[in-house]
Amino acid sequence: MELYEAMRHTPSCRYFTDEPVDDAIIHRMLDHARFASSGGNRQGWRMVVVTDPDVKRSVADIHRKVWDPYYVHALEGVVGFQGDGSGVKMEHGTDRAKRRLDRTNDFAQVLHEVPVLVLPYVEMATLAITDQNLERTSIVGGGSLYTFVQNLLLAATHEGLGSSLTTLVASEQPAMDALLGVPDGYALGALLAFGWPVRDKQYTKLSRRPVEDIAFRDGWGIPFQV
Repeated sequence: MELYEAMRHTPSCRYFTDEPVDDAIIHRMLDHARFASSGGNRQGWRMVVVTDPDVKRSVADIHRKVWDPYYVHALEGVVGFQGDGSGVKMEHGTDRAKRRLDRTNDFAQVLHEVPVLVLPYVEMATLAITDQNLERTSIVGGGSLYTFVQNLLLAATHEGLGSSLTTLVASEQPAMDALLGVPDGYALGALLAFGWPVRDKQYTKLSRRPVEDIAFRDGWGIPFQV
């Protein structure tokens, strides 16, 4: 697949078939993705590829520990959902948001059935967290990991695979480290899922804001136009 086409056709896949993914495909994706840029070319990325059914189930259990309460909280904000299932009231414009939540919940409940799960880690000693002293949450530190991650997502699209990314599991890193035997000094950046997509359940067209809404010329607020 041509690069620009892949960039426009890499949605979050929530529904996968049970067809296995050949190890050679995942290896090929990793082989190309490793050429992502990294600060000082330190290449601090480490990927744990999980295909064992028992380990996948444990990974999914850790993910659901975070997702299940998040889902209930998100429903409360979207549709006035009450914990006992009562008080659901759909308001104008919320049905699409609830469908997105429900799709993600479907994904979370069967995560252990997805053929391949990848846990991307980064060696903390390789990171230059240049914004750590600012009075806001740091966003720079993970930059050298997510270039690799984005390459993997694009590689999956090129191979015809569906992919999904979630960062919820990062809050449960100690549990994930213990499960996977990860040594000290590494940070968990995400959970990636790869498999063959159920075609009739995938988004066929992605919607994004136009360039003029997100890019400015020579200062904030003046749209970058051609």
